[in-house]
Amino acid sequence: MTENAKVSRIGVKDIVTKRVGVPAVVGMFYAMCCAGAFGIEEMIPETGPGLAIVMLVALPFVWALPYSYILAELGSARPVEGGNIVWVKEALGEFWFGVMVFVNFLWGLVANTVYVVLAVSYFGTIVEIDSLQAYVMKVGLILIFFIINLLGIKEVGAVNTIFSVFVMAAFLIVAIVGFANWHSNPMEPFMSEAYDGAVFPTLGAGLAIGLWMYSGFDEISLVAGEIRDSHRIIPRALMIVIPLMIATYILPTLGGLASVGNWELWTTDPEGLGYHSVLQNFAPMGFTVFFIIVAVLGQCSIFNMCIAVAARASLILSDEHFGPKSLAKLTSKRGTPWVSLLVVVAVTTALLGTPSKQSDFTFLVVLDVFFSVIVCGLTVISAYILKRRIPDSEVPFKAPGGRPMHNIMVGLCLFFCVAMLLLSGTDYFVGGLILILMIPVLYCICKRVWKGASVKDPESHLIDPRTKLGFGDVTRIGGYFVGFGAFGVAGRFFLAWHEGAWGPGYAVRPEDLGEWEADVLADLPELSAALTRQNGLTDGSVWIPGYYEAEYETGFFANWDGMLATILWIGLAAIAAGVALLLIGKRLSADDARFRAQAQAEARQAAQAAKRTTNG
Repeated sequence: MTENAKVSRIGVKDIVTKRVGVPAVVGMFYAMCCAGAFGIEEMIPETGPGLAIVMLVALPFVWALPYSYILAELGSARPVEGGNIVWVKEALGEFWFGVMVFVNFLWGLVANTVYVVLAVSYFGTIVEIDSLQAYVMKVGLILIFFIINLLGIKEVGAVNTIFSVFVMAAFLIVAIVGFANWHSNPMEPFMSEAYDGAVFPTLGAGLAIGLWMYSGFDEISLVAGEIRDSHRIIPRALMIVIPLMIATYILPTLGGLASVGNWELWTTDPEGLGYHSVLQNFAPMGFTVFFIIVAVLGQCSIFNMCIAVAARASLILSDEHFGPKSLAKLTSKRGTPWVSLLVVVAVTTALLGTPSKQSDFTFLVVLDVFFSVIVCGLTVISAYILKRRIPDSEVPFKAPGGRPMHNIMVGLCLFFCVAMLLLSGTDYFVGGLILILMIPVLYCICKRVWKGASVKDPESHLIDPRTKLGFGDVTRIGGYFVGFGAFGVAGRFFLAWHEGAWGPGYAVRPEDLGEWEADVLADLPELSAALTRQNGLTDGSVWIPGYYEAEYETGFFANWDGMLATILWIGLAAIAAGVALLLIGKRLSADDARFRAQAQAEARQAAQAAKRTTNG
């Protein structure tokens, strides 16, 4: 449809395509995947400066570029609204489509709240604000970016391009100032002693952060249907944004380490050392203020894109009859999913809490890893299948190396997906596992209520009258539970081995304290004293807090052993439920032919009745 048509619009068929240039799409990619080098500060003390730099250089070639080539190739062949969600349906069928769309929808609904909270907290480092002012600012940001998204994807891209230019400029200034004040080798030492020199835990800690820094490329595919000539524009933008990300990460990191040094003290805490320290130490105060403002803009750019992506997932959810029809309503002139946008911003606002009791939803990032890995895994598996189905003549952009290289790239992506799940931490693993096992429940509810694909094509997507689901869905759900349950159990034992030396706390007598343990006690005296009392130590021993106790202090995520036990029992319960469903599915399939014939007859009668109503 053209941009100027003024009609009542609902659903993907009425989406308005707009001329969005390569720079705007680059801005959207940069905002979603990068928005600055924020986060690398945690990687440096974990791995050591030399290893951190090497990993930031290497990961694009074994992770980001392979995934981007896969996305660019499939996106050029299938430039549709909903992007990888729709690709999964074509390749894997309705059930896995349901998993994909619910993961994207829930992820977008809850996780984008984090970026509003972070934006206002960054602003609070330069201007003192009280809780009411902070709440008003958060709501104001939500409303501003709701309006921008309501205008359309072209405007979202334009805003994010401007923000991205400021972010890139700020980190370029950090790099220049850092290089101008070079006084030490930024690559030394090569590896940190944070894990007593053990190579695997050190690599694991770096990979968990590094992979996350080079992720998010798949999200832009959801808006491909609104970008004119997206089959050409998106692949070009992808090939531009990755070098920009590499430069954003590596140059200021080299400059910062060479000038500020003290690599072991780098942190994302604004009060600690980081990229802003380069400007604080070697540039006028105005540059530091500018950098903090850019940090606010960076979080805003991510939030701006997250709203757009979540609303498109909601649109696809409705358009494929897994949600209320109203979610697919579009504005008459610009064709943006206004009801879906309203739902997204309403949930985001509700999650903020109240002015007097605001919620800090930064803990929601524990869901990000599992959800993003599911999206990536299903996307590359779908790409592998569709590579063999789609004729080469329908693929304008082809990744280098043909099918053999495509297979290697798919293998690399799946390997790093598993690595990201296992190396991101027990807290991320347990949080994601719980949520991902709830997805089939949502699928069953929405399939029974809104009928799914059977509405558009009742004869090809028959409803089993015994379950009110698709034929074979019970078996698929059973396999899903067995698969994720087994992965959870295996993950529990891997995490116990991988994190056993630093995840849990332990008791030690004062005369046996090592240098590192003494540092921990000096940094966390109150927490150590509280845990010493909590663990009933009366022989003079003191409790050295483990990683999760130091990170969370109290609650479920502070209890490493409790999280491991939860993962094990959830995994075993999922396996048991999955086996039961597989047995039920096998029993149902024995009588499928009779009920399938009944469903086909009912579908034909319904189609004929609908045709008579239309003709009448």
